[in-house]
Amino acid sequence: MTIETHLIRLSDDATAPLIQGVLAVVLGHGGKIEMAVGRVIIASFDSAYTDRIRKKPGVKLIGGICFRGRKIPKIVKKVTRSD
Repeated sequence: MTIETHLIRLSDDATAPLIQGVLAVVLGHGGKIEMAVGRVIIASFDSAYTDRIRKKPGVKLIGGICFRGRKIPKIVKKVTRSD
C-alpha cells in the first residue's frame, strides 16, 4: 500500500453530486482530502485506486504531485471585530 499525494482536476461542468461522488470514492478507499478549492482537489490515497477515480464522471485530470520535503504552511485568517 503506497500512499501518495494526487491532484485531481474536475471538469468545468461538474455538478455538486459528481464532486461528492469523487470525494466519496477517495474517502471510501482510505484516502484523505488535503485541500479542495473550486474544481481542484489535493488528496492522499493509495495509488492503486488512481484508475478507479480517473474513470469517475467529471474527472478531467489526475496526477501525482510531490512537495519535495517542503513544509506547507497553514494559512489562518484572523478576523478582528471593530465596533
